[in-house]
Amino acid sequence: MNPDVSIIIVSWNVRELLKANLALLFEHKTRHAFEVIVVDNGSNDGTARMIRETFPAVHLIQNDANRGFAFACNQALRAARGAVFILFNPDMLMGEGAIDHAFDTLLAHKDTGVLGVKLVGSDGSIVPSVRRDPSLPDQLAILLKLPHLFARLTDRYLARDFDYSRSQNVEQIRGSFFAFRRDVMERVGALDADNFFVWYEEVDYCRRVRKAGYRVWYSAQVACTDLVGQGFKQQSVRVKQARFSRSMAHYFRKWHKPWQAWIIYALRPVAIAMGAVADLFRLRSSHGK
Repeated sequence: MNPDVSIIIVSWNVRELLKANLALLFEHKTRHAFEVIVVDNGSNDGTARMIRETFPAVHLIQNDANRGFAFACNQALRAARGAVFILFNPDMLMGEGAIDHAFDTLLAHKDTGVLGVKLVGSDGSIVPSVRRDPSLPDQLAILLKLPHLFARLTDRYLARDFDYSRSQNVEQIRGSFFAFRRDVMERVGALDADNFFVWYEEVDYCRRVRKAGYRVWYSAQVACTDLVGQGFKQQSVRVKQARFSRSMAHYFRKWHKPWQAWIIYALRPVAIAMGAVADLFRLRSSHGK
């Protein structure tokens, strides 16, 4: 019999965090049966071996290289058997009741296309997870790191006024906990792996879902722990800037006027160079310790 929920985790060189994630997942008592699919994106830290030896119930898909988040998610979605999918980051801890809540809410409210939940840090503080649709000014500010000097430039985009204590419709949610039904995917498609290696794939998906007439729902009723971006910390700033700016440009090419995308394309070399400089300072700082 097929499970009700497919939990999909894309992992890259975060073995111990993933181990804690999976251990807690399999401790959960749920009303709805679930399967766990892990796509290991070319890790070299023994992740695949750890899964095989410690969590034999996990459906492991092992890539020989880092194929990107969207590509790996789509691999898992093709293998998934559930009626509801939950994309779940490896540096997360599933909250009590979150799996059942996602399934029940999405099955009861067919007008909801994507569901996110409250995210908290290890200290219990809110991890911001709701965003508004990107605009060119706020994305250029992020690209050029201007919020380090003028934080309010991104207030609108980052929804700093959002009330995380209240469940409500939103424009987009982060992909850390990203739940949707099979029938929604059958209507709007899977993630756009052709345009997004990493970053903006969930932004694009929320937009596609809303365009198809569904709503994106933030639920404050359950919470998961998010340790935020542990895999990304292993990458150089230059590489992150290159991938981030490429996805940003593709997003604007897809959803905005062409000239806006071309502005981002033109500024990509500047952003990547800034990342290289940041890496140099980081290297010098580490050598000076």
